[in-house]
This record gives sequence, structure tokens and C-alpha cells, in this order.
Amino acid sequence: MLRRLGFWIGLAAFLALQILPVPAGLSPAAWQTASVAVLMGIWWFTEAVPIPLTGSLPFLLLPLLGVQSAATVSSNYMAPVLFLVIGGAILGLATEKWGLHRRLALLLVKRSSPEPPHLILALMIATASMSMIVNNTATTVMMLPIAAAIAAAVGNGGIETSDTARRHFLCAIFLAIALASNMGGFITPVGTPVNPVVMELLDRQFDVQVSFIQWIGFGLPLVAVALPCAWWLITRQVRASSYATLSRETIASAVGREGPLTRPERRVLIILVLTSASWISLPWLQGFVPGLSAPAVAMIAALALCLLPSGEAQASRRDGRLLEWVDCQKAPWFLVFLLGGGLALADAIVFTGLSDWIGGALGGVSALPFLLLLMVVALICIAVTECASQVGTAVTFMPIVAALAVAGGYDPVPVALAAGLASSWGVANPAGTASNAMVIATGHVPVAKFIRVGAAVDLMGVVLIALVCATIVRVIL
Repeated sequence: MLRRLGFWIGLAAFLALQILPVPAGLSPAAWQTASVAVLMGIWWFTEAVPIPLTGSLPFLLLPLLGVQSAATVSSNYMAPVLFLVIGGAILGLATEKWGLHRRLALLLVKRSSPEPPHLILALMIATASMSMIVNNTATTVMMLPIAAAIAAAVGNGGIETSDTARRHFLCAIFLAIALASNMGGFITPVGTPVNPVVMELLDRQFDVQVSFIQWIGFGLPLVAVALPCAWWLITRQVRASSYATLSRETIASAVGREGPLTRPERRVLIILVLTSASWISLPWLQGFVPGLSAPAVAMIAALALCLLPSGEAQASRRDGRLLEWVDCQKAPWFLVFLLGGGLALADAIVFTGLSDWIGGALGGVSALPFLLLLMVVALICIAVTECASQVGTAVTFMPIVAALAVAGGYDPVPVALAAGLASSWGVANPAGTASNAMVIATGHVPVAKFIRVGAAVDLMGVVLIALVCATIVRVIL
């Protein structure tokens, strides 16, 4: 019902804006862009049409409405950032295929203190670490069985006769996976599909190129503070309960043995290390290879994974390479439409002056103190992204809040970045992401508990994102 209503409401709103007169101070092209943005926003919000296909609307409508040519719009659908997203996703697929992510998780969990709160923290660190490269859904799928094994080990032989302590631990450990998989994506530019879009928009609007190491410079401190705060929130009841004394051997026995590194694992690890080192040292490498870029490094890594032999002879593998085409088909190719459409819409919003007009209409907000402005921007974007597309939220709000910052006499880059980061932060909606839905599906996390903790983490994100953008970002960028 919601999808059907969304389809017709979006279409009606689009047609209504076509009929209504153009507001004073706004160009016809900007008004047409606004109508497309409203249609896409409603369809993204209600999923009336598959989200990636909604991303094709700018290519269809903007040329027909005379806003931009088809050639200009279509260039957004093959922007360099898309090669970074796809290349990073293929790197994550190789990590997932050969089990390197599970090895890291087991390594951290086994070396943690066997105390239940400490186990949860180790699990969060492992989940966030993997989410830096592997997508959130795959990370959650991998971590859930490990969490279940730890929960079984902790639940056996408890001191308390009731099941209260065990229920608290089960709730906390599964909730920890959902939160950590989302937070880990903020650490690197390839952590979520939104991060490269944010980088691209900053480059287009302000000619600010954010390097891999610069992103880590503010992404890592953000997560380094947010992760322990989230851990403290979800383990309050666990810390107040009593559990049987466990040992590292008990935990190791429960989660399983990882065994020695195999040849494919070593080769994927080498490519992963070389790729990460190339991203970090890219400014230095460009002195020798001027045309080298972060997307190019990602695609070199993807090609290497598809060309190098795995070193493991198995009859089931046709060519014995680290990645085969059947593996690469799992990459999020649909993001070409989703991210490309988002970039095309953002480009039109800036090109037609719509962002400046909206910024002028919201002039009162721009008069706020800088830190408070950042918090308002983060709060609005987090609230919207709880129900709407993350990419859609970022591409819609970043140009608008940048205009607000300029109207208030502030540097627009930290404000736009705050909107971009906040667009990926919302975690309070149990059905907002696949990771959240999988955690709820375990039956160990009550929906009301998930919403309460998620809302608290959202508010924490408002403050942390504002502080990071007001301090670290202004120094780095």
C-alpha cells in the first residue's frame, strides 16, 4: 500500500510543480530540477520504484525538461567515483570469498578478555574493522554465527538461576553487530557507497579533493569515540549482571579454529595491503605517475584479483583465479544507477541555482552559531536517512546546506561534509538497513530496545559529527 501511494503521490507532486508558477527569484530550469528532486525523494522514501531505477530519472527527465543535455547528465553515471565503489566492492568480495574477514574477527575475539562486556567490545572492533572494506550486510552475515557461538559459551553455566543475564547478553551482542557494522563504514572512503559520493560532491562543488588518508584522518577519530560510547550504552545491563568465569580456551573452542593462512588468503592479503598502501601514499605516487587516482588503484586491484591464480587447485574452479566472473557478479553494479542518478541530481541542483535559492529562503538557519548549525544539519540528515535513501539524502542536502553556510559567512566544506556523514549514520530504524533487519530477525533484540538504543546513538552522532567537522575537518581540509 505504501509503495502504491508513494508512486501516485510522487507523480502527482511532480505534475503539480509543472503546473504551478515558478517562484520569484528562481529560474524555470531550477523549478524543473525541484520537481525532479521531489519525485525522486518520494519514490526513494517509499520505494515505490526500485531505488536504483529511481536513480535513472535524471537521465530521463532533465534533458526532456530542458535543464541539461543528455550528454551532460549521462557523464554522471560514469563518474570516476563509481570505479572506486565497484573496485572497492570487488576487493571486499575477495576478502569475503577466502575468509580473511572471519580470520581477523576470530583473531580479535580470541585474544580478548573473556569477560562478557570485553567480548562484546572485541566483537564490535572486529565488526567495524571488517566493515571498512567489506559491505555492512556481508559483515553482519559473517559476524552473526560468531556472536551466536560466543553467546552459547557465555550462557552455559551462569551463576544466576534466571535467564535474565543471558537475555541481556544476547541482546547486547547482536545489537553490537548492527551498530558496529554501520560505524565501521565511516573509517575509509570505500566503507559505504555514500562516502565516495560525498568526496565527489566536495570535489565538484568546492574543488576540494579528499585523499584516502585525509578521510581516515577524520573518519577514524569519529569511530574511535563513537564505538566505545555505543558499547557503553548497550552493555549497561550486561555489566550489572553476573556470569560464570570463562577462559580464552573456552571462547576459542566455541568460535572455532582459523588454521594456518592458505595460499589464496596470503595472495588476497598481499593485494589488500598493497592497495591500502597505494591509497594512503597516493599523493607521493602521483609524483611518479601523474594520472594515477584512487579509483584507478581500486580497479588495478580488481583486475589483479581476476587475473592472478589462487594457487589452490580444485576441480570445482574453472580457471583457479582468486576471483572469477561469477564472484564479480555479486558486486553492487546497481550502484551505477543509484549513485549516478544521485550525482546527476546534485549537479543539476547546483547548476541551476536551486541550492542557492533554498539557502536564501532558509537564511534564519544560517545565522546560527557554527557548531549549532552543524548539529542542526546533522540532526536533519540523520532523521531523514532513517526513512529515506542514504545517497538521496546526501546528494539533496549537501548542496543546500553548503549554500546555507555561505549565507552565514561560514566555510561550506565542513557543513556539507557534516550532511554527507550524517546521511549514513541513522541506525534507529530496525528495518532501515539489511544489517538491522538481520539482527532483529534473530529474535534476541526487542524492537523497542533497538529503537531506544538506536535513537541514543543517533543523538550521539549529531554531537560527534558536529564536533569532528568543527575541529578536525577544518584542520585537515
